[in-house]
Amino acid sequence: MLELKNLKLSYGTSQILNGVNFSVKRGDVVSIIGPSGTGKTTLLKCINYLVKPTSGTIDFDQIRMDYARPDKATIQAIRLRTAMVFQQFNVFKNMTVLQNVMDPLVVVQRKSQDEAREIALMELDRVGLSAKKDQYPAQLSGGQLQRTGIARALAVRPDVMLFDEPTSSLDPELVGEVLKVIKDVTSSGITSILVTHEMQFAKNISNRIVFMDAGVVAAEGSPSEMFDAPANPRLAQFLSTELETQ
Repeated sequence: MLELKNLKLSYGTSQILNGVNFSVKRGDVVSIIGPSGTGKTTLLKCINYLVKPTSGTIDFDQIRMDYARPDKATIQAIRLRTAMVFQQFNVFKNMTVLQNVMDPLVVVQRKSQDEAREIALMELDRVGLSAKKDQYPAQLSGGQLQRTGIARALAVRPDVMLFDEPTSSLDPELVGEVLKVIKDVTSSGITSILVTHEMQFAKNISNRIVFMDAGVVAAEGSPSEMFDAPANPRLAQFLSTELETQ
């Protein structure tokens, strides 16, 4: 469904991604794990061109783009098939919860107000926020803000959901409510790619784990292969440290 080949990205003399090869099949739930600063979020943002790779290619079903020679039409086609949930919520403070979810449906997909409202209400119910639809972001908790972001992403009916460390900005007591919603989303069959430091959660919801280190995919496999019997010494070291702190 989606494949990145030899993806490279550098900022000046700093090599962030150093030849990443990464693929996702339809219906996969893939969690990307690894040390901070190893390019996990950057990889995610390369998929829908929120950052510009130096080189490499992406194949998304019948869509193909060479990152060295990108074109606007292909970028737009890829973006229309993906939706991202960000670390920092990225909701509009001057809009209600309902308006935030409706916005991409009206502005990007050109749906009528009535149709957008119907879809938005359905997705807000899905994430447990129907009662908050007329409130503004300033009136919400961090967990409710993130659930608003998830509802907005789901509303555009993406082929692939991209979750960029969706619990990293939350107080510990709010993490559970967001993880529950993500689990419900991924169990519905939608293809999902998740960057996370929640190791046990990644193990439980994913059918594949990708370990990144030093800007490359250093290991990948099923959750049992990666967590229960890691063959890669660097992965084993990383997991021992992470699991001790969780």
